[in-house]
Amino acid sequence: AQHRNADLALLLQGKATISAQEMLHCFEWGEPPAECAAAVGYLRAAIAEGEAHLDVRRRRLLLRFCTGLNALPVNGLSRKVSFNFLDKPGVPLPEPHTCTHELDLPAYSSREELLEKLHEALDSFEADPSFGQE
Repeated sequence: AQHRNADLALLLQGKATISAQEMLHCFEWGEPPAECAAAVGYLRAAIAEGEAHLDVRRRRLLLRFCTGLNALPVNGLSRKVSFNFLDKPGVPLPEPHTCTHELDLPAYSSREELLEKLHEALDSFEADPSFGQE
């Protein structure tokens, strides 16, 4: 009976940890807007490299940042996160839209710039979950 309880808990609560591969499956990589296609590629590479750029804690934060979900459903996301181009002056942070599972990305010039801004956004979001909400 205890094994069944663990299975039931997993179904109800979702997966507490998210692998790099599972994180990759949370996004719609197909045809991002041309203006931010390079930034989307940088994000995909950073996720694929796993612990080096996005550890387990940051992958969970990224899921919550983009979807509002605290854990990944057992069968994955029913609606994947898509990308929009963020056209703002300067070098803004990525902006999430949890209701529609969208992530707005500027045209970052390098993977380092993307990671710096993404880490800053995730750290701010972790400190204050209302971060980025208007």
